[in-house]
Amino acid sequence: MLCEFLLPYLPDYNLIELAFSAMKYHLRHNGAYMQLAMMELSDKEIYLRLLSALYSITPQDVWGWFMHCGYV
Repeated sequence: MLCEFLLPYLPDYNLIELAFSAMKYHLRHNGAYMQLAMMELSDKEIYLRLLSALYSITPQDVWGWFMHCGYV
């Protein structure tokens, strides 16, 4: 059996951190981030804003993250 120790946690090499960063950028860029923070929106509107931010992530973005993190 071979044991390999992992490096300490590095958010720059964690794909979910990169995805959340892209979503936060999209929300801030469109001005929706402040609205979400102030809770002016209904639950359905918040869900739709978050879904829109998620769909702003392209397959090219994800491929770049994989390359950046060394998975490819």
